[in-house]
Amino acid sequence: MALYEFEGKKPRVPSDSFVHPTAVLIGDVRLGHECLIAPGVSIRADFGPVIIGDRSSVQDNSVIHVYPGSESVIGNDVTVAHGVILHDVHIHDRCMIGIGAIILFNVVCEEDVFVSVGSLVPRGMRVPAGKIVAGNPAKITRDVTDKDKATAKDGIEAYRYLCRQYLATMKTISESL
Repeated sequence: MALYEFEGKKPRVPSDSFVHPTAVLIGDVRLGHECLIAPGVSIRADFGPVIIGDRSSVQDNSVIHVYPGSESVIGNDVTVAHGVILHDVHIHDRCMIGIGAIILFNVVCEEDVFVSVGSLVPRGMRVPAGKIVAGNPAKITRDVTDKDKATAKDGIEAYRYLCRQYLATMKTISESL
C-alpha cells in the first residue's frame, strides 16, 4: 500500500483494516478498525488530519482532502461510494454518500444522512440527522426510512466481509511467496 509520511505525520492503519495497494494515503490519516480503502482512493492529510471511524469504507477512486488548518472527519459505519469527493467535511455515523457525490467545505452531515448519487452539497450546508439530500445544489428531499437504514447496514456488512476477505487473501498470497 502507498503510505507516505509528510512533515513527520504518518498514516495510521490498524491491522484489521484493508488499504488496497493502489490507494494513496499521505500524512495525518487515521483509520479506525475494519475499514476498507478501495483501489484508486486518494486521502491527502497534508494540511490537516483525515480521521475515518470504525467499519467505514471509502470506495474506488474517491478523494478526501483538507485545507490548511482544517480537517475531514468521517464517523463509524459510513459508506463513501465510488468516485466521491470530500473536502473539509464532517460526516457523522451511519451516513451513506452516493456514487459521484461532491461534498464541499465545512459541510456537516449529521447521523444517518444519505447523500444521493451525483449530488453537490454546497459549502457550509448542515444536513440534519435522518435526511436525504439530492441535486445540484443539494436540497433535503425526504426522511431516511427504516428500509433505507437496513439497506445501508447490509452494505456496511458487505464491505466488512470484503475487508476480512482481502486481508486473508493478502496473507495467503504473502505466505505462499
